[in-house]
Amino acid sequence: MDHISKVLDKICRQDITPIKTGVLCLDDIIGGYYPGEMTTICGEEGCCKTAFVIHQLCHIAIDQKIPTLILLNYISERNLISSMIAYYCNIETNNIRNILDDEEYKEIVDAFLNKLRESPLYFAKAGWYEDKAITEKIDRIVETNRIKIMFVDEVIYDLTSEDICDMSCMREIAVKRNIPVVVTCCVWNDRTDFDGVRPSLVDLGKHSYLHGHDVVIGFTNYEEHGIKTDVRGASINGMIGIEILKH
Repeated sequence: MDHISKVLDKICRQDITPIKTGVLCLDDIIGGYYPGEMTTICGEEGCCKTAFVIHQLCHIAIDQKIPTLILLNYISERNLISSMIAYYCNIETNNIRNILDDEEYKEIVDAFLNKLRESPLYFAKAGWYEDKAITEKIDRIVETNRIKIMFVDEVIYDLTSEDICDMSCMREIAVKRNIPVVVTCCVWNDRTDFDGVRPSLVDLGKHSYLHGHDVVIGFTNYEEHGIKTDVRGASINGMIGIEILKH
């Protein structure tokens, strides 16, 4: 049994410095990713959630050498690495999936792969999150490799009253290992809310499956919603909207 003074000393000594996202507008508002917290990136299909994760992996694991774990669901390791190459090396191509085999970019790709091999980035297949065996396996990976931040891409949610998944197992790892956990959640873009209307970002922040998440960031593809200009009339064609739904 510890006296309260010892507990307070231990709390004050803990490293609570956040890991910066590298996106200035987000860091100004949320401060970055804090140890022990779960940040949720939610939105419809095609609103750049995975593209954001790719940016984060490059910024955090490759540039800053911070031990990072990425749990993959629907995207393969090959496609993720190919997308990282295209982003990091600023390659514009419509054939990202085959960029690893493209002779035109061989020198650039080889240089990036060497950089990637030297980075503390770890891959794992996610599987069913509430499966205790899988959760324990993920926890062992985090402990063994001294992971400092974990990303989970991509969880699928339906907007129904029965959908009460809150990713509690991922949040438990965040708290137990005192690391940030960042989860991307895809809300089906053909779903409607309980009133038969497609949900807005604010609506997403109100749904029960996001309760208990420390930070919720909503992404939206303006084009999918037929929004072509901002409130001042300026064109936002091709742009993605970001809103802080919970902080």
